[in-house]
Order: sequence, then C-alpha cells, then structure tokens
Amino acid sequence: MKKSTSRHTRHTTTARPTPTVSSSLLKHLPPSRRRSLQRTVVFVGAAFATFLLLSLYSKAHAAGGSYVVDDGGINDPGQCNIDTWYKSGRNDAASGDTVLSADCTPTGLPAVQLGADINRSRDDGEHTTLLSPHLKVSILSREDLGLEAAVLSQAHVATDRRHAFDGADIAVPLTYKPFEALRMTLSTGWYHAYNDGKPSEGLTWGTAVEYDVLKSLTLVAERFGQQSGDQGWQAGPRLHIGEKLDIDLVLGQHLNGDRDRWFTTGATVRF
Repeated sequence: MKKSTSRHTRHTTTARPTPTVSSSLLKHLPPSRRRSLQRTVVFVGAAFATFLLLSLYSKAHAAGGSYVVDDGGINDPGQCNIDTWYKSGRNDAASGDTVLSADCTPTGLPAVQLGADINRSRDDGEHTTLLSPHLKVSILSREDLGLEAAVLSQAHVATDRRHAFDGADIAVPLTYKPFEALRMTLSTGWYHAYNDGKPSEGLTWGTAVEYDVLKSLTLVAERFGQQSGDQGWQAGPRLHIGEKLDIDLVLGQHLNGDRDRWFTTGATVRF
C-alpha cells in the first residue's frame, strides 16, 4: 500500500560485475551460511542495478515511505523516487527494520508503476532479508472529482532460507482530495503469508489522512489492520526540504497482541 515527478535524459554506463564476497571471508563460514550470504549479495546487487537502470530514464517524485497505507496515485510517466527508513521498537532494542525502496513509472507505460523493496529485519538477534518486487496500476484518475484509484500487488521473497517464498498481497486504494491541502485514502485488499510453514491469509484494510499545514510541512496519520493479524496506527510530520528531499518522523503502535510501539525515521530523495 505505497504512493509516490523531469527531464528525459540518456546516460551511458559501463557494465559492472555481479557483487561477490571475498573467498578469504567465506572459507571460514559453514557451507549453509556461505550460500545464504552469497544469495543475499546477489539479490541486493540485482536490486540496486534495477534501481539504477530505472533512474537513468526517469525523475523522482514523493512516495509513501514507511507508511503502510498507499494512496491511489502513481508517478507521472518518466518519474521515480527512492525511499529509505529505519524502524526500531521502543521497548525492544533487539528488533528493527531497515528498508530501501524504489518506484518508477516508465515513459512507455504511463499507467504502470514498477518498484521493489529490500527489507533487512532483526528480531532477537536473528536477521532476515526480504526482497519485495511490486507493481501498481492506475485504474481511475479524475482531477475534476478529486479521485484517484489503483491496484497494487507485491510478492515477498526471503533470500536467506530454504523456503524462499514468504507471501504476497494485493490492495485497491482509493484517494479523495476535497481540496488541495487534504488527501484521504481508503484501501482494501487481500494477503497470503507463509508464516514459517503455517500459511495464513485474509482481508486487509487501511485508512489514511494527509494534510499540508505549510509548504514545508505535511501531517500524516493512518490506521490499518488485517484479518486475524496485526492492527495498528502510525502518525507523524513529513518535512519537505526543498523540492528533492522529504524527511519522515513516525510514531506507531500495534493495537492488539502486546501493543508494541515503534519509532521510524525515513527519507525520500527525488532525482
């Protein structure tokens, strides 16, 4: 559930070899850990290469960043954005998530937004890396009515365990803008999760509000949940540093289970 404006310039680059890990470091690791590390390096390298190729033909626009509920809009043709954020549990220093995300709309596919996330999570000393390619297609855009809608689908692949498929989800966000400074979004969807050999699936939903207080400040709040799963909220300011950089400061809390709280810092870069 994520949202997301430049001259069409052509660049030439020289091919770079696929990232590798020094054999002197690998030889001291068990074979299973060695294979896992190599797969992670290859996935990360491939994702960065994809981001670079997309960015050569596009320009950036603001994105949803660490917020869960995406809006109904997509990038303009030939535009893209890169987000990064770090989420840490307020009561559990051993848990956290570091994410790098990119989304672009090719000039030849004006209604389609392509992207991918790399998520490196830490939970009680154990690390997991997920690669999540995603596709977002615009199905409604009526500026006269202030309405935008899209279909967003994504898959999740774990790079460091035998069962790589971690789940998939689809969402349909609808955004209404009654006036220029206010945007309200309602999103519904479906998820399927592997859950360490215990698959689960169900409905997802979310609501979000964005209000531009100043040219340099937007307030964002959202409420989200999934059937038989997590429910929670997030809110915070988004600071606009010029036209190419946004900074997010986000506080969130689960509303079920142990009601964990978390704090997220993030940045969106436009180029």
